[in-house]
Amino acid sequence: MKLRINIITLFPDFFNSALEASLLGKAIEKNIIEVNRIQLRDFAINKHNQVDDTPYGGGSGMVLMVEPVKKAIESIPEKTYKVLLTPRGYSWKQNRAEALYQKVTTDFESLTLICAHYEGIDERVVEYIDESISIGDYILSGGEPAALSVIDCLARLVPNFMGNSESLHDESFNKEGYIEYPQYTRPPEFDGQEVPGVLLSGHHANITKWREEQAKRAYAKFKPV
Repeated sequence: MKLRINIITLFPDFFNSALEASLLGKAIEKNIIEVNRIQLRDFAINKHNQVDDTPYGGGSGMVLMVEPVKKAIESIPEKTYKVLLTPRGYSWKQNRAEALYQKVTTDFESLTLICAHYEGIDERVVEYIDESISIGDYILSGGEPAALSVIDCLARLVPNFMGNSESLHDESFNKEGYIEYPQYTRPPEFDGQEVPGVLLSGHHANITKWREEQAKRAYAKFKPV
């Protein structure tokens, strides 16, 4: 099933490299993922291409206007699920990614990600979206890096995106209370550090047990707070 994504952004070129490289670029070439970038300034309210203004009540910075964003949304011809990337959104986690993917591919024809910028976006935009998402409790210069994170996360759920679909099963956060076990490859010894002997033993039951134990330790040490 093809995953179609629209991005409403002031900076469509931000995505150039990421959409051409690695697995994501290959998936777009294979046409199992389609990403359409929509330049917000194409829906500016005047000849000066204005899409932002000073905030009511004072304060520093500029705020994206609601009217250009609404027009950009309305320009999308298909039935689309609209997501605003904002600090006031739901926390982005793997189970939410899976739920969003299921919703978009079952009930909609595409997903639309709206990237705020500058000091933020007029709060009235929430009347024209379906959901708000935050990718973490930290500050970004705009919604574009967040949109890219969401796209990459959802892309991994598309059938045939991964060369080996089995690799999805043991990944961190793929199930509750789970962070992936440590991985090693050649050489067996480097700079005085040796690969755990169990991984070289060829004993699959012992390897599985070791990995399960290491995954539990990793979650206990690094689990989200």
